[in-house]
Amino acid sequence: MNLRKLEYFLTVVEEGSVSLAARRLHMTQPPLSQAIQALEREVGAKLLHRLPRGVEPTVAGRLLVEQGRDLLRWSGRIEDLVQRVGQGLEGRLRIACVPSISWSLLPPLLKRFSVEAEGVEVLLSDPNPLQVLNRVADGGADVGFIAPTDTVAVAAAYPALVVEPLAEMPLGLVVPLDREAGDGPVAAAAYARDAWIIPEAVPGFPGLAELAEELWRREGFRPNRVQYVSTLQTALPLVAAGIGVGIMPMDLARLFSPGVRMVEVVGGMAPLRPALIRSAQMRPSPALERFLAVVIASFEPRGSGNWSVAGE
Repeated sequence: MNLRKLEYFLTVVEEGSVSLAARRLHMTQPPLSQAIQALEREVGAKLLHRLPRGVEPTVAGRLLVEQGRDLLRWSGRIEDLVQRVGQGLEGRLRIACVPSISWSLLPPLLKRFSVEAEGVEVLLSDPNPLQVLNRVADGGADVGFIAPTDTVAVAAAYPALVVEPLAEMPLGLVVPLDREAGDGPVAAAAYARDAWIIPEAVPGFPGLAELAEELWRREGFRPNRVQYVSTLQTALPLVAAGIGVGIMPMDLARLFSPGVRMVEVVGGMAPLRPALIRSAQMRPSPALERFLAVVIASFEPRGSGNWSVAGE
């Protein structure tokens, strides 16, 4: 049904006159009469009774008045919704994010995004890094966040993805709160007799397990025992219980466990390098484009070496 003709018909009914409706619609009477006749042919029913002075709707016309008003309201809402979706203000955004990023980076980004696009439904999952890469590559997520040690290697292994480095995430040792530690950096070898609780390696993804091996080689020792766990969340309560020590982003342990402390390592450690990933083959949706703009605007200039979001 032609919505313009429907609007003409409703105006004629409201005015009770074709001539008055034409004046209100800023058009002449003949084309308005032709539009009403075309609408009657379209719906296959007579819609107006002509009276000595004016018109009134037929039974079919009264039904069209009732339903037509609802139809115009819904069409206006649909038009507005389509416009908002096109502007990235409505829709859905699927984010796959490793836990270390969802703890710190993601909340301020999502807060800013929700202010700009409160109508967008955000679906968040926290799979392991390899699953994040595969979900974005396969279209199961619109955007992902990972924290590898080498973004160049990830980009080379996944040419179908755009890998956008964001910042650096400094690392240190996380130890039980009651464990004696000096005020300054400590040699990693001082914890050679401890169990080291490390997230297990993810094949094809350079992460904390590889950094730990690099640190042990550099310092010339191997821990008495290495306990591999699935995630950083799993490591924290074990460290807090005094079962061992681990490697952790400097800011994260303080956020989530009062029973641990962070210790800097003599000679430092290579950082994690968080990155945003998205498909290089699929055009971003308007909602994703708006989210990407929030991410770009949020970070401090690259190269600062800081793991921070602008304004935080």
